[in-house]
Amino acid sequence: MKKSSTKMQMAVKSDYFLNTASISGSASIPQGSLHTNENLTGPDKQNQAHKKSVQKRVKLSNTLNADKILQSSSIGSRTPTFGLNRLKDSFFDVPCEDLAKRLLGKILVRRVNDGTVLKGRVVETECYPGGEDKASCSYNGRITETIKAVYMKPGTAFVYVTYGMYHCINISSQGAGAAVLLRALEPLEGLDFMQLERQKRRKTTSTAAMKHKELQAHDLCNGPAKLCMSFSITKSLCNEQDLTVWDGMWIEDDESKEEALHIVTSHRIGIDSVGAQWALKPFRFYLLGNSSVSRRDEAKEKTFRE
Repeated sequence: MKKSSTKMQMAVKSDYFLNTASISGSASIPQGSLHTNENLTGPDKQNQAHKKSVQKRVKLSNTLNADKILQSSSIGSRTPTFGLNRLKDSFFDVPCEDLAKRLLGKILVRRVNDGTVLKGRVVETECYPGGEDKASCSYNGRITETIKAVYMKPGTAFVYVTYGMYHCINISSQGAGAAVLLRALEPLEGLDFMQLERQKRRKTTSTAAMKHKELQAHDLCNGPAKLCMSFSITKSLCNEQDLTVWDGMWIEDDESKEEALHIVTSHRIGIDSVGAQWALKPFRFYLLGNSSVSRRDEAKEKTFRE
């Protein structure tokens, strides 16, 4: 009877200890206990992993706040040394769809480290307004360190990596998490540099002849990854840069163009996985008749001929 009573007391004490530890979180479980994280299996292990994941997201959301990101990115503007005729804050501080259209015909200027200046006319853009747009990286208010730039002040460059090797550049607009993707440029200045950059980044599977084959001018920047390669735009160099003040890249008016622009409106490219509702939204815009456009929509172009 004594042995049985002793065992019962030990069991009660053990249960009390474990319950207290789980409620208060202050007691420590003895080393070697079956309740250590290393020995959790099945549902218990999954629950523990889920709990850690939730705690991590809560901590991240407390750190990354859309309003704080916008406020901090708006502080400390400086006067640029280069690109004094660049477009100012007010140009970018408009709704995403408006900015996507406004950018058409403007000049993207890139000044690389050796002082070489590259220029290209924006001929194709896509709008990613965030919020309910399932194709936006900021869908439903998602915020991470990787996409923080889309919450920064309008006119901020957001450069991300796709397929683990290619870069794409967006420009933030008015609205939390909204940005415009630059899809294609018409090369204007620095084409020799662009040719070299494209050759350096040709696929390793290409033949020697293909690697050194000179590209046609309209093929240098007729796609979001291609224009980033040609303009030496990478995440490490350009992400989160304020295009209204940064000396490395900016947007200018095209003073040489006076005729009216004919803008074709179509659906965005390569986002079928988000569903037809958003994949077919008319959020892509391009200049009619420009050979540097990545993909034409002939059905939409007919409206200009009728």
